[in-house]
Amino acid sequence: MAENTVDFQTERKKSEKDRLKKRLRIPAVILILLLIFTAVYFAAGEVRRSNFADIFRAIPATIGESRGFPFNEDELSLDKVMLIGDKPLIVSDSGVEVISQNGDSLYQLRLDWADTRVAPYHGRAFVYSNTTSKAYLMSRTVKLASFDEKKPIVTGTVGRNGAVALSYATDSAQSVVKVYSPRQKLVWQWECEKEYVSSLSLSSDNKKILVSALGVDNAEIYSRVLLFRTDKTEPQFDTVIKGTSILKVIYSKSGKIICVGDNKTVIFTSKGAVRQEMEYADDALYTIDSDDDGNVLLCYKEFGGSKLKAVRIPSMAFVFKEFEIDYMPESVDIKGDRIAFASGSAVEIYSSAGKLRKTYECDRDVKTVLISNTGIYTLENGSVCKY
Repeated sequence: MAENTVDFQTERKKSEKDRLKKRLRIPAVILILLLIFTAVYFAAGEVRRSNFADIFRAIPATIGESRGFPFNEDELSLDKVMLIGDKPLIVSDSGVEVISQNGDSLYQLRLDWADTRVAPYHGRAFVYSNTTSKAYLMSRTVKLASFDEKKPIVTGTVGRNGAVALSYATDSAQSVVKVYSPRQKLVWQWECEKEYVSSLSLSSDNKKILVSALGVDNAEIYSRVLLFRTDKTEPQFDTVIKGTSILKVIYSKSGKIICVGDNKTVIFTSKGAVRQEMEYADDALYTIDSDDDGNVLLCYKEFGGSKLKAVRIPSMAFVFKEFEIDYMPESVDIKGDRIAFASGSAVEIYSSAGKLRKTYECDRDVKTVLISNTGIYTLENGSVCKY
C-alpha cells in the first residue's frame, strides 16, 4: 500500500474508539469522584460523614427557585431562632425547623411538648424540654438519634464530635449526668446527691466533661465546678465557689475553662487552678453568649444601667477585650472577633476591640440577631430576615 493511501477501515475503527472514549469519559470521572467521596466518607468521623450527608440532602433546596426572605412572613408564632452551623434554626409551638440561606425549608422536626429548648453546636442540635424525658439529636437535614430518660431533662449539650451530655433529677439524686457517644452509646454516668446541675460542656475530644452545680449551705448559695474524664468516676478537680451561681460553663477548644456566674466570672486551667477572675454587681449581669469555638461575650450593666460593658473572653488567649455601648440591646451575638448588638430596628457590628464596623437598618424591631458566614439573620415580628 502506498504511503499516502488512507486505510478507511483502520480510520473507522480509530474513530469508533475515540467516540467510545468520549462516551466513557464522563461516567469514568463520576465513578472516580464517587470512589474518592466514598473513601473520604468512611475515613471521616461520625460528624463529618453526617456533614457530607447534610450537603447532599440540601442540594434540592439550593437549586431552582427559592422563596427567599423574610421567612414565615405571615406568622407571628416564632419566638426563638438560633444557628445550627450556618443555617437558621427556628423554634415554634409545633417544633423546630431548619432553613437554608435562600429561605427554603431544609428539615422539620415536629414535637408534642411545650417549652422546647435547643442546644446547637457545630451543625448539630440537642432538642429537649424540662417537661418531658424525651429528647432528640438532629443535624441540619435529619434526626440522628432519640433519647428517653427516666425523668424530664434539665439541661443538655452537644460535643464537637456529635456526643451528647444531659442531666435530670431522680428520687435518689438531685442530678444525674450522662454522656453518650456519637453512636448513642452510654459511656459515662455520675450522680450528684446534693446539688442541681446548671450547665454542662464537653471537651473537643469527648474525653472530658465540665459540670457546674448549684447548692445552698447555711442559707448561702454556692457553686461546684467539676471536671471529669469520661473513663473515670472521680473528678479531675472539684472546686467550690461561694456566694456565686454559675450559670454557664464553657470548655473551649484550647482547654480553657470559663465559668460565668451571676456576680463573678472565673477562668480555670485544666488542672483547676484559677487563672483569671472578674467580679460585677449581683444584678449587673445582662447576657452571656458564646460561639462554637468557645469565644465568650459577657455583658453587664454599668453606672446604674445607663451603659453596657461588653467583655470578649477569647477561646485561646488570656487577654480580655472590653468596651462600652450607650444602650441596652435587645439581643447580642458573637462569632469569632465579630460582635452584634440589636436595638430597635438597628443592628450594629463591632470588632472585639469595640470598633464599629457596620450598621444595618432593618425593616422592623429586631428581637434576635445572629452572625453567620452567609449573612446576618434577625427575628423581626415573628419573621426571620437576612441582611
